[in-house]
Amino acid sequence: MQDTRSKVSQGQNLLRGAGVLGASMIIVKLIGALFKIPLGNILDGNGMGYFSTSYSIFTMIYSFSTAGLPAAIAKMVAEQSVRGRARDIRRLHELSVRLFLILGIAGTLLILLFSRVYVDLASNEGAFLSVVAIAPAVFFGCMTSAYRGYYEGMRNMRPTAVSQVVEVVVKLVFGLALALIAVQVGQAQYAAGGPVFGQAVAGEMEAGVVIQEAASAASILGVTISTAAGTGYLLLKYRRLGDGLTAEDIRYSPRPMRGRVLMVRLVTIAVPISIGSIVMNVAQAVDTVTIINCLEFAFDRFPDVMERLFKGAVSPAMIAAGTAADFIYGSYSGYALSIFNLVPSFCNIFGKSALPNVTACWSAGDREGTRVNIESVIRMTSLIAIPASFGIFFMAEPILSLLYPAKDAEVAVASGVLSWQGISLVFLGLTVPLFAVLQGLGHAGKPPKYMLVGMIVKFVVNLVTISIPYINVNGAALGTGSCYAIILFLSLRGLRQVTGLKISFFRLTGRQLVCGFACGFSAWSCYTLLGGEGASHMVTLLSIAAAGVIYAALLLLLRAISREDVEMLPKGKKIAKVLAKYKLIG
Repeated sequence: MQDTRSKVSQGQNLLRGAGVLGASMIIVKLIGALFKIPLGNILDGNGMGYFSTSYSIFTMIYSFSTAGLPAAIAKMVAEQSVRGRARDIRRLHELSVRLFLILGIAGTLLILLFSRVYVDLASNEGAFLSVVAIAPAVFFGCMTSAYRGYYEGMRNMRPTAVSQVVEVVVKLVFGLALALIAVQVGQAQYAAGGPVFGQAVAGEMEAGVVIQEAASAASILGVTISTAAGTGYLLLKYRRLGDGLTAEDIRYSPRPMRGRVLMVRLVTIAVPISIGSIVMNVAQAVDTVTIINCLEFAFDRFPDVMERLFKGAVSPAMIAAGTAADFIYGSYSGYALSIFNLVPSFCNIFGKSALPNVTACWSAGDREGTRVNIESVIRMTSLIAIPASFGIFFMAEPILSLLYPAKDAEVAVASGVLSWQGISLVFLGLTVPLFAVLQGLGHAGKPPKYMLVGMIVKFVVNLVTISIPYINVNGAALGTGSCYAIILFLSLRGLRQVTGLKISFFRLTGRQLVCGFACGFSAWSCYTLLGGEGASHMVTLLSIAAAGVIYAALLLLLRAISREDVEMLPKGKKIAKVLAKYKLIG
C-alpha cells in the first residue's frame, strides 16, 4: 500500500502528462478553430457536408487501423518499462512500425476501392472527390500512430504533442489556401462563361455545387498533406534523438521475448480496442447514412411541413433540386459538430495520460494507487465536460453566430440541434477516458461491447426520429444522447466489476453538475439581460467570461475540488495551503 506522498506523486505524473497534452491540445484546438471556422465561411452547407462525409469514412478506417495498436503499444511498453525490459521495448517498436506500414497501405486502398459505394450509400455523391483526396491520409496517420503510441508508453507525451501541432499548422495553411484557390478559380471560370472544373453548368446554383465539390476536395487534400508532415516530424525526431533508452538500459535488460510472442500479445490487446474504435466511428457514420436519407424521406412525404419548418434556411429551389437534405446535413456536421467535437478531444487528454499510470499501478497490485488515478481522471474530466455541456445547451445559437457571422442559414439549422447535442457531452466526455482506464486494466474487450449497444440504440433512435418532420435533424442529438448515456452507465458498472472498487459517479461529479448548470444558466441570463437575440458578439464573449468566473467561484465555494486534486497540480501544496486557509477546500 502506497502512502499519501506516493499517491500524490502518481497524480502529478498523470497531470504532468495531461499538462503536456493539454497545452498542445489547446494550441491544436485554437489553430483547428482557425481552420474550421474560416473553412465554414469559405464553404457553404453543401460543401461542409461533402467535407464531413469524407472525413467520416476516413476516421472510421483510420481509427480501426490506429486506435487499438497505439493503445496496445502504450500499455505493453509501460508494462515492460516497469520491469526494466528495454530490449522488449525496442522490439515492440520495430514490430509496430512494420504492422502499421501494412495497415496504412491496406486502409488507403480500402477507401479508394469503395469510395463510390460509400458516397452512394450516404446519398451524397458530391463527396466523391473529397473521399479520394483523403485516402492517403490513412497511410500517413498509421505511421504517425506507431511512433505516438511508443512514446506515450514511455510516458513521454511531448512527441505526440509536437506532432499534433505540426499537423494542425500545416492543415491550416494548406487546407484553407487550397479551398480558397478552388473557390476563386471556379467562380472565375463561371464568370467567363465556360465550364467549371471541366463540367458544363446550367446556372449559378449548379455552378455553386460544382465549386463546393472542388473546394471541399481541396481542403481535404490539405488534411492529407498535414498527416504527411506529422509523420515526417516523428521519423526525423526518432532518427536524430532516439527514444530515451540508453546503451546501459539495453545491456542490462533481460533477453527479449520472441517477436511472434510479442506480436500475438500486441494483436490480442489491440483488436478489441480497434473493434471498439470502429464501432465508435460507425456510430458517427450512422449520422452520415441516416440523416440525409431520413430527411429526404421527410421532404418527399411532408414537403409543405418541411418547407415551413426550414423557411429562411432552405430555399424552394434547393428543395426542388433535391439538395436540401445535403444542406441540412452539412450544417449539422460541419457547423454544430465542429463545436461539439472540441470537448471530447480535451477529455481524451486525461485518458491518454491515465493509461500508462493505471497499467503500472494495476500490474504492481497497487489497488489504492489504481483508485487514486481512476477517481482523478473522473473528477478532472468532469471539470471540463460538465460546464461545456450546459454552456453549449444554453448558448448554442450565440456561439455559432459569433463564429460564423456570414452563415445565417447554416446557423439557423445548426443551433437547435447543437443545443440538444450539448447535453450528451456529460456522458461522452466521461466515456472517453473511462475506455482508456479499462484498457489500462487489461479489459480492452469491454468498451467494444458497450459501444455496440450504444450504436444500435443510436441507429434506431435516428431512424425513428429524424423522419418525423417536427423533430427532423434534432433526432441526431437524441440518438447521440441516448447512445452515450447507456455507454457511460455500462462503463461505470464494468469498472466496478473489474476493480472491486466502489466508484460513485454522483459522489465524484455531483457538485460539478450543480456548478456546471449554474455556469450555463448564468451565461444565458447575462446574454439575455444584455440584449439577447441580435446582441453584439461582444455581449456573447462577456456572457461566457462572466459564466466562467461564476463557475470557478462556485467550485471553490461548494468545495467541488478536493485538497488531493489541488496538491496534484504543479505548486499544488502551496495553492492548497492558501485555499485551505480560507476554508475553500477540505
